[in-house]
Amino acid sequence: MPAPLDLDGLAKGAAPPPSQAMSRAERLESDDLTVVLGAFGRSELDPLVKILVEKDFITKTKPLKDSDAYKTGGGDHHRYIPQIAEEIRWWGSHDLKDASEPRSYRAVVAELCEKAEIPVTDTTSVFDMERLMVKKRVDAGEMGGSTVGTVVGAAAKFGILRLIGAANPVGLGITAAWTLWDMMGPNHKMTGQCVMAIAEARMRLWCAAMADEMEVVG
Repeated sequence: MPAPLDLDGLAKGAAPPPSQAMSRAERLESDDLTVVLGAFGRSELDPLVKILVEKDFITKTKPLKDSDAYKTGGGDHHRYIPQIAEEIRWWGSHDLKDASEPRSYRAVVAELCEKAEIPVTDTTSVFDMERLMVKKRVDAGEMGGSTVGTVVGAAAKFGILRLIGAANPVGLGITAAWTLWDMMGPNHKMTGQCVMAIAEARMRLWCAAMADEMEVVG
C-alpha cells in the first residue's frame, strides 16, 4: 500500500518556471498547470473555458469571465491561461478556512484521487494521477459519447490504451462529470470536470507529441 500523499504539504507553492528548451511532450508531462495549458491548442482549451464561464452556481468574487484578461482576450484563451489555472486552483481551495492563496494544481488533483480512493504518493506525477483517474472511470464503466472519436482514435494510433491501463474504453466520455464528484458539492464537481477535461486533452496531445518525436528520430 503506497504511503498517503501529504495534501497539507502540497496545498501551497508553485512549480519552478519551465525551461524554454522543453519539448511539447515534456511540457505536457509537467506538474505546472500553466505549462500544460500552454501546450494545448484552442480546441483543447475551449471545453475547459466553457466549464468555468458557464457555471450556474455561486462562484468567486471575480471569476474568469469577469477578468480583464478574458474580456480583452478576444477568444484567444492563451492570453488568459494564468487566470484559467488560478480559477481551477481556487475551486480546489475555497472550502478551506483560508483560501486567499489557492492550492497548487497538484494538491487539487491529489485530493480528487483521495476522494475517489485512488492510492497515490508524494512521488506520483500529476500526469500519472490524471491517468489513474481516467483508468478508474473506465474500469467503473462510466461511459458517454462526447470524446469517443478523439480519445479512442488516439488510443488506436498512439497506444493510449497502454497509457491508461484499460482494455476497452469504447464509448468513453472523459469530460463529463464523474458521478462521485457530482455528489460532493460544487467545488468537487467543478474541479472534477476541469481535471477530467485536462486529462483527456493532455493524454491525447501527449500521445501525438511522442509519435511526432519518434518520427523525427526515425
